[in-house]
Amino acid sequence: MVNKLFNFSASVILAATLASALPQIAVAQVERPQSDNASGNAAFIKKSDIMTPAAGAGVIMHDPKKAADEAAKDADKAAKEVISRSQKFVYHFTKPENGSGDTIVLLHGSGGDEGSLVPFAQKVWPRATLLGIRGRVLQEGRTRWYARITPVKFDQKDVRHEADAFVQFLTKLSEDDQIDLSRTTFVGYSNGANLLAAAMMLHPDLVKKAVLMRSMPVLDHTPVANLSKAKVLVVTGADDKMYAPFAPALSDLLRSSGAKVDARVVKAGHMIGERDVSLVTAWFSGQGPDGTPAISQAVTPKVKDKADKSKPLPDAQEPATLSGQALDQSK
Repeated sequence: MVNKLFNFSASVILAATLASALPQIAVAQVERPQSDNASGNAAFIKKSDIMTPAAGAGVIMHDPKKAADEAAKDADKAAKEVISRSQKFVYHFTKPENGSGDTIVLLHGSGGDEGSLVPFAQKVWPRATLLGIRGRVLQEGRTRWYARITPVKFDQKDVRHEADAFVQFLTKLSEDDQIDLSRTTFVGYSNGANLLAAAMMLHPDLVKKAVLMRSMPVLDHTPVANLSKAKVLVVTGADDKMYAPFAPALSDLLRSSGAKVDARVVKAGHMIGERDVSLVTAWFSGQGPDGTPAISQAVTPKVKDKADKSKPLPDAQEPATLSGQALDQSK
């Protein structure tokens, strides 16, 4: 009997102790660190920052990786929401009198169109037929050849899709006898040069001669390609701070696929101008019977005119504002 009374008393005392402790837990205050004025580092903890989960509610832990993945998905979705696409390529032929029979296919930079590179090409190939083509993608109000995620990150599925569509378009023109691919040189600037390089890797039999200006590799995973019949001039702007560092990787990629690559650097930024005209003219006129460049890689053609040659050609540029810099937002 005594033991039962003792156990009962102990239970009552324990219950009372717990009951008196519970309110203290509920209203317990978090000790606040000193203010910024006192310590220079600490910050106040507000009552609104202290949250007590309701009974039975779980605590959701922050997952940095999940948050980053969701942010990336949101960014991708936001970028795609402002994209529209034409069903067909808009193009235009410029044919001179007494033409040479050669065709120059022109792929503009971001924000350009089928006529943007015509003034540039007419200086280099005055007797060639010029075929200007407009990219089908319209993103954030700017014409492009494929969708981008950031200036140096691209929608891989879209790059491949548009490269395939471009090749199909050119093949159809060839089948309709509108162009002779054996006498065609492809010229791409920035966004257009990137699409052209991707098309060469994905469809190595299409392009035999190409000029890639201010370009970079855009395919994350490149297929094995045989470009042994291709001759390529890669022109990089020495002051093109955002994109010039990527150019050597593109040249190496093309060389590793068998292409004969002549990589040059001109004193310019991302814009193209008279220095590019001189370089491309010298390279093209130096092509031997087999298409091999006759000029040495160690020699940069000199410009006779003493005037400032860094000034861009009218209509041969498509600048865009990015972080206060004039750049083509194509990469």
